[in-house]
Amino acid sequence: MKRSRIRRTPTFVDMAKAFGPVDAMLARLEQGWIHSIKGNPVFYNAPDSTWYDIPAALEGWIALWQRIAEHKQLELDLQPMRLLAARLHHGTPITPDEVARCVDIVTATKRHYRCMDVFDIGKLVKTQLIANNLEEMGVTTT
Repeated sequence: MKRSRIRRTPTFVDMAKAFGPVDAMLARLEQGWIHSIKGNPVFYNAPDSTWYDIPAALEGWIALWQRIAEHKQLELDLQPMRLLAARLHHGTPITPDEVARCVDIVTATKRHYRCMDVFDIGKLVKTQLIANNLEEMGVTTT
């Protein structure tokens, strides 16, 4: 069944799908732990039963929100998220303050997301997925 075009703002389910993984990841970091496989920080995404590399997932999340911010002309400072991804990638200790700043960023993105047109955001997500695939293939755009 297709979603009615009458309701264009995100539902509770949309919010859970969009932010569930990053919320769970940051919640574990707030508690002071995270899963790892062969020394690499990972998180388990139950909906697709897959383990994901946290730094790569955060980089994708950051790239998407950078795209959304540019498209919607939002003021978002994503640098603390970039720092967190880099620290996790290099195995550098993370402070509670760093995690708290990232939680604040996610909270800000949720506020913006609740007011957005889900069909417009869906298009931006698809564009970002295409960009991710092109990057994985080594294709660059100018």
